[in-house]
Amino acid sequence: MASKRSRLLFDILSSYDLTGTEVDIMKELKNEKVWLVRNKKTRERYVLKRLSEDKTNFPILLHSKLYQEGFHVPKIFQTKTNQYYIHRKGHYYYLMDYIVPSGTKPSFQQRIEGLARFHAHSLFADWIGPCPSSFPEPKDVLSAHRQKAAQLEEQAKAIDHGDALSHIMEQMARLANQSYALLEKSNLADFCRAAKERKAICHGDYNSNNLLLMKNNEVMMIDFDRAYYGLPLDDFRFLLISLTKNPKNDAVKRTGLLFDLYFSICPLYAPYKSVYLADAMFPHVFYSETVGQEKQKRAVNSPSSLNLLTRLAEQEKKKFAFLSDFFKSEG
Repeated sequence: MASKRSRLLFDILSSYDLTGTEVDIMKELKNEKVWLVRNKKTRERYVLKRLSEDKTNFPILLHSKLYQEGFHVPKIFQTKTNQYYIHRKGHYYYLMDYIVPSGTKPSFQQRIEGLARFHAHSLFADWIGPCPSSFPEPKDVLSAHRQKAAQLEEQAKAIDHGDALSHIMEQMARLANQSYALLEKSNLADFCRAAKERKAICHGDYNSNNLLLMKNNEVMMIDFDRAYYGLPLDDFRFLLISLTKNPKNDAVKRTGLLFDLYFSICPLYAPYKSVYLADAMFPHVFYSETVGQEKQKRAVNSPSSLNLLTRLAEQEKKKFAFLSDFFKSEG
């Protein structure tokens, strides 16, 4: 006898003209959230996804908009009544093509290109969803930046003055404060205003798992569950951290390519490059590591932690010097 969950899923699939006699639910890809479905007749595979009602239907409507515009996302199916989702028991369910990955991760260049294309294409004349979204004000961005700089200062003060870690922390706090000073002088207000006027959208979780490289070398973007209206700088920062968090990678090379590729593909934000540069000069990776260690109650001055933080600090200083020169060359 089928479980209540199976009966519900087959009921939802029937809204897409797929009955229980035509499809198999092959696998639960994510517990009670994502299922792999196969059409018995055509052997085609689909992904059935559940989204909590408290997130609203915005991610599904965004996905459908992107698909309609020809952006590289999986095909999303409409129901028999031309809807993109089914609403059942406090959740939204929607159906899309299953993308067969090539088995190779996209290169970091492809990840940069993907984000730039997304920011350039995810601009729509009307708000997606029932009402306009609020955007952060410049004071909100500066406040968040200042709080992180202050946190680094507090961490530096909490460590015995004069030891190796104390010196590193003080250096990182200085970089953070210099970054804040440049952000304060940048055209942040114009950037926030432009993003709001353009109804800019952020992916919200732009990691390597959400960009799939297909066998034909085409790149597909997936998983818009955390998408929101906001400053594209958020996604840019998230990608910067992802590309440079491993101290084995060349942070300067990757940061340089990020700026070159992103703004060549998405030139509409080029007038606000000073904002992106000032924010990127903050020691984000170092900050994330020290905050993470603090939350996990790990000793930051253990030999292994000190070694990692020393290497990250060297990366941050090189990146800061590179971006400082870049900043000057941009005028």
